[in-house]
Amino acid sequence: MHAASQGAAGVPQGKYRFLLFDADMTLLDFPADMEKAFHSMYAQHFQTQRPMSREILACYNACNDRAWRRFEQGLCKKEELYIDRFVDFFKETGLYGDARKVNETYFSGMAETGTLLPGAAELIKELYGRYELYIITNGNVVSQQPRLEHAGLAQYFKEVFVSEAVGVGKPHKEYFDYVMSHIPGFVKEQALVIGDSLASDIQGAVNAGLDSIWYCPAFDEAAPGEAAPLYSYRAESYSEILHILAHV
Repeated sequence: MHAASQGAAGVPQGKYRFLLFDADMTLLDFPADMEKAFHSMYAQHFQTQRPMSREILACYNACNDRAWRRFEQGLCKKEELYIDRFVDFFKETGLYGDARKVNETYFSGMAETGTLLPGAAELIKELYGRYELYIITNGNVVSQQPRLEHAGLAQYFKEVFVSEAVGVGKPHKEYFDYVMSHIPGFVKEQALVIGDSLASDIQGAVNAGLDSIWYCPAFDEAAPGEAAPLYSYRAESYSEILHILAHV
């Protein structure tokens, strides 16, 4: 178990009751699903313009990452994010098309996926029945629920809170206020956010006044970077998540 390296208070006493799980890269393999959906979308819209390549995919990933950072910083709305990433993609590749139709095709492809990260199903099954499990996700309404169903996880969660349906996303306090107000009997001190993103999951937990586990299987103690938000615990594996929960 790794307590917060930034000097958080000691391990809280008593067991948590509400576990708020991020979806992508915490439980679901987003890169794998994204690539499947992208290839399907590309074949429908762009294959006649230019053959698919790893460079094309890398360019889209860069455009998508930039758009998500703008969203997390409150610089654009979710619907703008979806369109802007493809507008940028068109500019950088010279491809052309209707960004809205391309985005719709992409989401339809994402809805057919649902690749689990290794060990995710076993983790959730271990926690099911002992905690109240919820999904908190910045994904989209069209694909996120189907992906969880295809992955075999949907049945274990009491509710899936998709930011697009809420009207605001992580890390904004308003998103977490909505989530907390829609969980019966919710008690802040008994809730734990579990996610891989410092910018959305952990910063969101800080904004909402909730404890958190930063799930970081690729953690590098020596890696440079900006000051991280204050997490309560750090886990580098699913077994460490279980260890944390067993000792608080």
